[in-house]
Amino acid sequence: MYTLWLMPDKATYLKLSKLIAELSTTHDAPSFEPHVTLLSGIVDDLGTAVNKTKQFAESLTSITARLTRIEFLEYYYRCLFFRTDESPALMKAREEAENFFDHTHIHPFIPHVSFLYGSLPVFQKEAIVSDLGAAFLVDFRLTKLRLVKTQRTPEHWELIKEYTL
Repeated sequence: MYTLWLMPDKATYLKLSKLIAELSTTHDAPSFEPHVTLLSGIVDDLGTAVNKTKQFAESLTSITARLTRIEFLEYYYRCLFFRTDESPALMKAREEAENFFDHTHIHPFIPHVSFLYGSLPVFQKEAIVSDLGAAFLVDFRLTKLRLVKTQRTPEHWELIKEYTL
């Protein structure tokens, strides 16, 4: 299975990567790269997925986004995350990706950047949210599109192709 990730600009990437590395170490959780999942569940064969991603990337430009608030859920991959604003450009990119990849809309699109995977009790999540405050609620640019093989767990994920927008 393949996934399309939108990658933050270099400064935001570095800031979020540092946070993810620190929290992953502290909470014995997997480390991963900060990203906004634009579309998951792509089941095309590798060649088709690469070709479609290249063509799709050529139709995109970088997108301005904002991290608006911190949330958490009882899902492993959404243990703690920053909600990303639902800007018209981001929502349009999602809609175009669904159309381009003939993707059935399985789950509602909730734009976000996860920063901790795992299963933590609510009180620990609340403490992390309190410690972070508003320091990460910033505007940033999504400047790259990646095609990532996302089978199994984060340590097995594999970057297939990356395109600058």
